[in-house]
Amino acid sequence: MSTSVTLHCNTTYGFSTCAAQLITDGLTVEEARRAGADNGWRHVNGRDYCAACSGSKIKPRLVVAVNAVEPLDSRVRADLRLQTAKRTLLPLVNGATAGDWWYNPERMWNGPGLHFGEEFVAAGPVDRPLCVAGTGPADNPQSMDDAAYIAAVGPEVGRAITGVLNEAFETVHQEQGLVETSLTQAAVDLADAILRTKGEQ
Repeated sequence: MSTSVTLHCNTTYGFSTCAAQLITDGLTVEEARRAGADNGWRHVNGRDYCAACSGSKIKPRLVVAVNAVEPLDSRVRADLRLQTAKRTLLPLVNGATAGDWWYNPERMWNGPGLHFGEEFVAAGPVDRPLCVAGTGPADNPQSMDDAAYIAAVGPEVGRAITGVLNEAFETVHQEQGLVETSLTQAAVDLADAILRTKGEQ
């Protein structure tokens, strides 16, 4: 089974309407309209108009319009990307140091190990911290910003993100891979960020 979004021309002529339609490979309305624009269609005030009705000089002979500008990976069904991102993130969350992560800009690491004298992210009680990560020299603005960020997105945040990905997967999967709301699109964008190749720009 395959899924796609079809654009229908909204032009009306008295008691009749234009019968033009464009089948696209898009899984979202935005993707379909982007493919339509490449083939002379226009989207105005929430309505779609075919190339002929919009006065475009483009005369496509396509039955199916494909978003050629999209990387191949982005055309994998959105629900599968959500599921893969969750399965990628969850073991990382479960394998991370347990407990609430915290950062205190007034302290530098003075315990054992390689991070002595550095800004650090810790887990555990304040009087017996466990160093999760050292981010660089004490009082260095970048080291401090990095430590604050790492502490802000600790394991509990990661676990909450996997919950968001799972809920979005269930919703999109029920819609046969279609992304129909801005919230699910945001979750798909999050999944794509998680799945981005390491070091990719």
